Amino acid sequence: MKKRNLLVVGILLAVIVLIAVIAVKLPQSRTIEADAPAVTVSEAVTEEPRVTEAPSAQPSADAQPTETPGTTEAPSVQPSADAQPTEVPKVEAYLIITVQGNIYEPLPLTGEGTFTIRQDETTFNTVHITPTSMWMEHSSCDNQDCVEQGVVSLENMTSRVLYNMVICLPNQVSLELHTPETLMDVFGLTP
Repeated sequence: MKKRNLLVVGILLAVIVLIAVIAVKLPQSRTIEADAPAVTVSEAVTEEPRVTEAPSAQPSADAQPTETPGTTEAPSVQPSADAQPTEVPKVEAYLIITVQGNIYEPLPLTGEGTFTIRQDETTFNTVHITPTSMWMEHSSCDNQDCVEQGVVSLENMTSRVLYNMVICLPNQVSLELHTPETLMDVFGLTP
Protein backbone atom coordinates (compact mmCIF):
# COMPACT_ATOMS: atom_id res chain seq x y z
CA MET A 1 0.00 0.00 0.00
CA LYS A 2 2.84 2.40 0.78
CA LYS A 3 4.45 1.83 -2.64
CA ARG A 4 1.17 2.65 -4.34
CA ASN A 5 0.83 5.88 -2.33
CA LEU A 6 4.38 6.86 -3.25
CA LEU A 7 3.59 6.23 -6.91
CA VAL A 8 0.49 8.44 -6.74
CA VAL A 9 2.44 11.21 -4.98
CA GLY A 10 5.23 10.90 -7.58
CA ILE A 11 2.75 11.22 -10.46
CA LEU A 12 1.11 14.27 -8.84
CA LEU A 13 4.50 15.92 -8.38
CA ALA A 14 5.35 15.25 -12.03
CA VAL A 15 2.06 16.86 -13.12
CA ILE A 16 2.72 19.89 -10.90
CA VAL A 17 6.22 20.30 -12.37
CA LEU A 18 4.79 20.00 -15.90
CA ILE A 19 2.20 22.69 -15.15
CA ALA A 20 4.89 24.95 -13.68
CA VAL A 21 7.06 24.52 -16.78
CA ILE A 22 4.10 25.28 -19.05
CA ALA A 23 3.17 28.34 -16.97
CA VAL A 24 6.71 29.68 -17.26
CA LYS A 25 6.95 29.00 -20.99
CA LEU A 26 3.52 30.29 -22.12
CA PRO A 27 3.99 33.98 -21.30
CA GLN A 28 7.31 33.90 -23.17
CA SER A 29 5.75 32.19 -26.19
CA ARG A 30 3.16 34.94 -26.73
CA THR A 31 5.06 36.33 -29.70
CA ILE A 32 3.96 36.32 -33.28
CA GLU A 33 6.44 35.10 -35.83
CA ALA A 34 6.36 36.36 -39.42
CA ASP A 35 6.78 32.89 -40.90
CA ALA A 36 3.84 31.36 -39.01
CA PRO A 37 2.45 28.07 -40.35
CA ALA A 38 -0.85 28.11 -42.17
CA VAL A 39 -3.64 27.26 -39.77
CA THR A 40 -7.16 26.89 -41.04
CA VAL A 41 -10.39 26.72 -39.11
CA SER A 42 -13.27 25.21 -41.00
CA GLU A 43 -16.57 23.39 -40.76
CA ALA A 44 -18.90 24.95 -38.12
CA VAL A 45 -17.17 28.17 -37.10
CA THR A 46 -18.40 31.46 -38.49
CA GLU A 47 -15.20 33.44 -37.84
CA GLU A 48 -11.69 32.33 -38.66
CA PRO A 49 -9.07 33.11 -36.02
CA ARG A 50 -6.59 35.78 -37.04
CA VAL A 51 -3.11 36.40 -35.65
CA THR A 52 -3.20 39.20 -33.13
CA GLU A 53 -1.46 40.47 -30.03
CA ALA A 54 -4.60 41.64 -28.26
CA PRO A 55 -8.31 41.85 -28.97
CA SER A 56 -9.42 45.14 -30.40
CA ALA A 57 -12.65 46.88 -29.50
CA GLN A 58 -12.25 49.33 -32.40
CA PRO A 59 -11.53 48.43 -36.03
CA SER A 60 -8.09 49.48 -37.17
CA ALA A 61 -7.67 52.52 -39.41
CA ASP A 62 -6.56 50.36 -42.35
CA ALA A 63 -9.40 47.82 -42.00
CA GLN A 64 -11.20 47.10 -45.24
CA PRO A 65 -14.67 45.58 -45.57
CA THR A 66 -14.79 42.12 -47.06
CA GLU A 67 -16.90 41.26 -50.08
CA THR A 68 -18.80 38.09 -50.75
CA PRO A 69 -17.53 36.50 -53.97
CA GLY A 70 -19.89 37.08 -56.86
CA THR A 71 -21.74 40.05 -55.38
CA THR A 72 -21.13 43.73 -55.88
CA GLU A 73 -23.49 45.24 -53.32
CA ALA A 74 -25.29 44.05 -50.25
CA PRO A 75 -28.91 43.02 -50.75
CA SER A 76 -31.47 45.22 -49.03
CA VAL A 77 -33.70 43.57 -46.48
CA GLN A 78 -37.04 45.07 -45.51
CA PRO A 79 -38.52 43.91 -42.19
CA SER A 80 -42.11 42.76 -42.28
CA ALA A 81 -44.76 44.74 -40.37
CA ASP A 82 -45.07 42.06 -37.68
CA ALA A 83 -41.33 41.44 -37.30
CA GLN A 84 -40.02 41.56 -33.76
CA PRO A 85 -36.52 42.88 -33.13
CA THR A 86 -34.10 40.06 -32.49
CA GLU A 87 -31.78 40.18 -29.54
CA VAL A 88 -28.06 39.85 -30.15
CA PRO A 89 -26.85 36.91 -28.06
CA LYS A 90 -24.52 37.88 -25.23
CA VAL A 91 -21.11 36.24 -25.57
CA GLU A 92 -20.37 34.37 -22.35
CA ALA A 93 -17.05 32.80 -23.38
CA TYR A 94 -14.14 33.24 -25.77
CA LEU A 95 -11.62 30.73 -27.07
CA ILE A 96 -7.98 31.68 -27.59
CA ILE A 97 -6.07 29.32 -29.86
CA THR A 98 -2.26 29.19 -29.82
CA VAL A 99 -0.40 27.16 -32.46
CA GLN A 100 3.39 26.85 -32.25
CA GLY A 101 3.63 30.09 -30.25
CA ASN A 102 1.31 32.04 -32.55
CA ILE A 103 -1.73 33.44 -30.75
CA TYR A 104 -4.93 33.88 -32.75
CA GLU A 105 -7.61 36.47 -32.14
CA PRO A 106 -10.14 35.42 -29.49
CA LEU A 107 -13.03 33.49 -30.98
CA PRO A 108 -16.43 34.36 -29.45
CA LEU A 109 -18.35 31.18 -28.63
CA THR A 110 -21.86 31.91 -29.87
CA GLY A 111 -23.01 28.47 -31.00
CA GLU A 112 -22.20 24.79 -30.98
CA GLY A 113 -19.93 23.25 -33.59
CA THR A 114 -16.73 21.48 -34.47
CA PHE A 115 -13.71 22.84 -36.34
CA THR A 116 -10.26 21.60 -37.29
CA ILE A 117 -6.94 23.35 -36.76
CA ARG A 118 -4.78 21.99 -39.57
CA GLN A 119 -1.05 22.73 -39.61
CA ASP A 120 -0.18 20.40 -42.49
CA GLU A 121 -1.51 17.23 -44.07
CA THR A 122 -0.70 15.05 -41.05
CA THR A 123 -0.88 17.49 -38.11
CA PHE A 124 -4.33 18.58 -36.97
CA ASN A 125 -6.57 19.02 -33.94
CA THR A 126 -10.37 18.91 -33.98
CA VAL A 127 -12.08 21.12 -31.40
CA HIS A 128 -15.71 21.05 -30.27
CA ILE A 129 -17.23 24.26 -28.89
CA THR A 130 -20.48 25.31 -27.26
CA PRO A 131 -21.44 28.80 -26.02
CA THR A 132 -19.92 28.00 -22.60
CA SER A 133 -17.42 25.16 -23.12
CA MET A 134 -14.81 23.54 -25.35
CA TRP A 135 -12.86 20.30 -25.65
CA MET A 136 -10.39 18.59 -27.94
CA GLU A 137 -12.45 16.08 -29.88
CA HIS A 138 -9.60 14.49 -31.88
CA SER A 139 -5.90 15.00 -32.51
CA SER A 140 -3.33 13.58 -34.86
CA CYS A 141 -0.86 13.17 -31.97
CA ASP A 142 0.04 9.67 -30.80
CA ASN A 143 -0.73 9.91 -27.09
CA GLN A 144 -4.18 11.63 -27.23
CA ASP A 145 -3.56 13.27 -23.82
CA CYS A 146 -5.26 16.44 -25.07
CA VAL A 147 -8.43 14.49 -25.90
CA GLU A 148 -8.38 12.86 -22.46
CA GLN A 149 -8.16 16.27 -20.72
CA GLY A 150 -11.93 16.49 -21.14
CA VAL A 151 -14.39 19.36 -21.25
CA VAL A 152 -13.43 22.86 -20.10
CA SER A 153 -16.55 24.84 -19.19
CA LEU A 154 -17.26 28.11 -17.43
CA GLU A 155 -18.52 26.04 -14.49
CA ASN A 156 -15.51 23.71 -14.07
CA MET A 157 -12.52 25.70 -15.31
CA THR A 158 -11.43 26.90 -11.87
CA SER A 159 -11.40 23.36 -10.47
CA ARG A 160 -9.42 21.64 -13.26
CA VAL A 161 -5.71 20.81 -13.03
CA LEU A 162 -4.99 22.85 -16.19
CA TYR A 163 -7.56 25.49 -15.17
CA ASN A 164 -9.02 26.91 -18.42
CA MET A 165 -6.70 25.14 -20.88
CA VAL A 166 -6.44 22.07 -23.07
CA ILE A 167 -2.90 21.49 -24.32
CA CYS A 168 -1.61 19.25 -27.11
CA LEU A 169 2.15 19.20 -26.55
CA PRO A 170 3.12 17.10 -29.62
CA ASN A 171 1.22 19.43 -32.02
CA GLN A 172 2.09 22.56 -29.99
CA VAL A 173 -1.57 23.62 -29.77
CA SER A 174 -3.24 25.13 -26.73
CA LEU A 175 -6.84 26.17 -26.22
CA GLU A 176 -7.86 28.65 -23.51
CA LEU A 177 -11.44 29.32 -22.43
CA HIS A 178 -12.05 32.85 -21.12
CA THR A 179 -14.93 34.92 -19.87
CA PRO A 180 -15.09 38.48 -21.25
CA GLU A 181 -13.66 39.68 -17.93
CA THR A 182 -10.69 37.29 -17.83
CA LEU A 183 -9.99 38.05 -21.48
CA MET A 184 -9.68 41.74 -20.60
CA ASP A 185 -7.30 40.85 -17.73
CA VAL A 186 -5.12 38.60 -19.92
CA PHE A 187 -4.54 41.34 -22.48
CA GLY A 188 -4.39 44.18 -19.94
CA LEU A 189 -7.37 46.03 -21.39
CA THR A 190 -9.88 48.13 -19.51
CA PRO A 191 -13.60 47.92 -20.33
